[in-house]
Amino acid sequence: MKTIFFVFTLIISSLTFGQETSSIQGNILDGELFNEPLLMANVSIENTSISTHTNFRGNFEFDDLTPGSYNIVVQFLGYETIELPVTVAPGETTNIQASLKAKTLNITDLMAVKTASK
Repeated sequence: MKTIFFVFTLIISSLTFGQETSSIQGNILDGELFNEPLLMANVSIENTSISTHTNFRGNFEFDDLTPGSYNIVVQFLGYETIELPVTVAPGETTNIQASLKAKTLNITDLMAVKTASK
């Protein structure tokens, strides 16, 4: 009976250790305005349905991720979209910080869109 209990405990503990998850935490800043936190920026993991928004301090977090490589996509209206390659190790939290720059709009492009819509 002791042998069965020992084998069962060994199997359960090996399964538990084999499933360590990772997380990604980050801070998104406004690269145009003195690196102030960017509130409600959309942060997602490319090719997945996982996404979140930054809080009042520009922070976000993804928990319970399988260790590996990811592309983090950060978007905010009026700002350039950025992609950040991130690699997370088993049981680790990876921290990232990024600044978004405002999009530059070309007036001739805007005029072409306005003319095309008529």
